[in-house]
Amino acid sequence: MAASARARLGWLALSVLLAAWTPAWGATRAKKPATGEDPAATLAATPATASSRFAPLPPEHPLADLWNDPEFTRRLVGSYGFHPQLEPRLTPEEQTRYRDRILPLLREDPKRAIPELEAAINPQASATFDYTLATIHFQEENFAAATRHYQAALTKFPDFLRAQRNLGLALMRDGQYADAIRPLTRTLALGGADGKIYGLLAFAHVSLNQFVAAATAYQQALLFEPDNLDYQLGLVKCQVATAHYDAALALLNELLERHPDRDALWSLQANLYIQKNDLPRATVTYEMLRRLGRATPTHLSLLGDLYVSQDVPELALSAYLAATDADGGTNVTRALRAADVFVSRGAWDEARRLFAAIHQRLTTDGDPGDQRKLLRLEARVALATGDSEGAIQRLEQLLAQNPLDGEALLLAGDHYRQAGDPERAVFRYDAAAKLDGFAAQALVKHAQLLVEGRRYPQALELLRHAQKLEPRDHVQRYLEKVEAVASRAGG
Repeated sequence: MAASARARLGWLALSVLLAAWTPAWGATRAKKPATGEDPAATLAATPATASSRFAPLPPEHPLADLWNDPEFTRRLVGSYGFHPQLEPRLTPEEQTRYRDRILPLLREDPKRAIPELEAAINPQASATFDYTLATIHFQEENFAAATRHYQAALTKFPDFLRAQRNLGLALMRDGQYADAIRPLTRTLALGGADGKIYGLLAFAHVSLNQFVAAATAYQQALLFEPDNLDYQLGLVKCQVATAHYDAALALLNELLERHPDRDALWSLQANLYIQKNDLPRATVTYEMLRRLGRATPTHLSLLGDLYVSQDVPELALSAYLAATDADGGTNVTRALRAADVFVSRGAWDEARRLFAAIHQRLTTDGDPGDQRKLLRLEARVALATGDSEGAIQRLEQLLAQNPLDGEALLLAGDHYRQAGDPERAVFRYDAAAKLDGFAAQALVKHAQLLVEGRRYPQALELLRHAQKLEPRDHVQRYLEKVEAVASRAGG
């Protein structure tokens, strides 16, 4: 398949999302724990009434589904407690202070605990106080302060698992994906592995285009959550980015068996087949979408391109017309692009039928550029099929609207040249030669007209000028042939 055709077809970019959840932090208040009772267990059993959210993300954010999850929120809120077997201990005095003065404030309103925690923190104090203060700032979306206090806790106690985990989470929530990789990786090393940590780590690597590492993280995340569609799609993206198309297609085929209603999966499969230059299978995929009644105008337009690339203009026309109908005629530009494809391929009959459909959708208050584009295409078809009168009628209409329409000037010159009217042809070519972007082409066309009249010296002068403006290999070869003919003719 030609590079230009493949560029037209393209392939859909894939959005990387993470695990679909939705959040709430329950609201019951419990009695004060008895002396010697584990404060962490008490807090876990009696979540605060102050909030049901933890630094929530807007729905459109790619991490929103993970972050705004009730279980994820519950675990973050529960992280105000502590695990004395795994983490820094509190002295008896610190435990009393935490239980009697800090814990009640955490239950009612974590922000009210900030002054108590700040008073408790000093270089010799337990890292638990730094960690708890960091978590309050995290919940309040003060990510810079949260990061600073998590780092302070880790300076005192480097293997503090939840501090490593929450530092990574705070950095992710703040969009500092590159900085989040180290604490997330350290969390895994300390035994804090779960699907969400691996999923976030994968997302962070994807943000840095580190697709090999991201693929590994997604694979590990899927061990914990094998049915997580977002992790599976993330893995597909990584496989595509590393050119492992067969592996990506194999996973997509599994996903389509379970989720045949997801249009994005069909589109992605089709685009992967295009990447592999397997156009027949890409065509079948888009036809599946079409027959399921889920094909968008973009899908149908791409289907038309695929049929054109496989030299089936009749089926391409059907797809292009369906795309035009599907968008209600609002996207005339798309239909004109399809018509241009037919014209460039010499599919005159299909082009004319598409022209008729476009005429029905053009309105008097529409884009004048669309009308001019249609006139140019119709003129090209008329010239190519010997309809001289139809061609010049459209071209003169174009030039009446815009005398500096370079393409129309060139086409008009071609018409007069074919009609045996060299003077009018030269007039149009000379006008086009004065326009940026058209000069080189106009000079070559004028030179060809001169060669037909055996005026070789003048033709060579124009060809050399054209090559100075825009050097092209095929023009150089033509110039050399004209030089040879001129030499033999004694010119």
